[in-house]
Amino acid sequence: MSTLSSSAAGPQAASFVPSNQSEPSRRRVQRWPLELLADRVADARELFTARANSTKFPVRAIRYWWAHCALLDEVRAQGRPITIADAGCSTGHLRRYTGHIDGAEWMGLDWKIEPEVLRERGYSSWQECDFDRPLPLADASVDAVVHLHVIEHLPRPEFSFQELARIVKPGGVILAGSPAMPPILSRLRERQHRANLARGKIAIGRHINSMDRPRWIRLARENGLVPEMVQGAFFMRWSGWAMENHAWWLRLNLAWGSLFPSLGGEIYLAMRKPL
Repeated sequence: MSTLSSSAAGPQAASFVPSNQSEPSRRRVQRWPLELLADRVADARELFTARANSTKFPVRAIRYWWAHCALLDEVRAQGRPITIADAGCSTGHLRRYTGHIDGAEWMGLDWKIEPEVLRERGYSSWQECDFDRPLPLADASVDAVVHLHVIEHLPRPEFSFQELARIVKPGGVILAGSPAMPPILSRLRERQHRANLARGKIAIGRHINSMDRPRWIRLARENGLVPEMVQGAFFMRWSGWAMENHAWWLRLNLAWGSLFPSLGGEIYLAMRKPL
């Protein structure tokens, strides 16, 4: 099997062996190398709190590691250069974490763009946009969208996700993630968020939605996407805890997240647009 490189990301990234995308998602995640997480955290410690970056395998880095491995898999599966839209890029945290990925061109999307920062971090293009309005991109214009921990801040998540699905090419993928909880608790939490928003206790930009596994699956299917992977993140997270220096501890958390995505604190999904 061919390998992919992430040349700014150390030897583990250079020797990353992509998983078989036809495998069950639970098995794919368990095959992804945790050494890649440790290497990238060591290189990008400024992205994490002092407590989180004091350990080798911080649970708080799972979101970046998951997206990184999924993108490496995607480049291999496509067999050609791909364009990645980082929807909610901020100052390029994800691109800073991943380092260079051969065969990937990055586009940053957010409501406020700092061009010099994104250029320095390796983005080749960017667009200022409001995720509550139509995106300034043509239909089927990107191969992959990464949308991590953004949707819970948006006033119309269904509309925003519809726009993300619109810009993905047939055969492309959306990699998304958010905080998560069981559906009944999620509905109660969203009512609380919306009530606080109506009373002026919180503003747009804070958490105003609450996502759960069924809601994500529904969003995918309503927009013609096929969920390929649904992964929870952890059952226990305590930044700086000594247990986060052990790979088996992170594997145990990931196994829990695979079995019980709604009880995994955070949820991550790969959703494919059919050809």
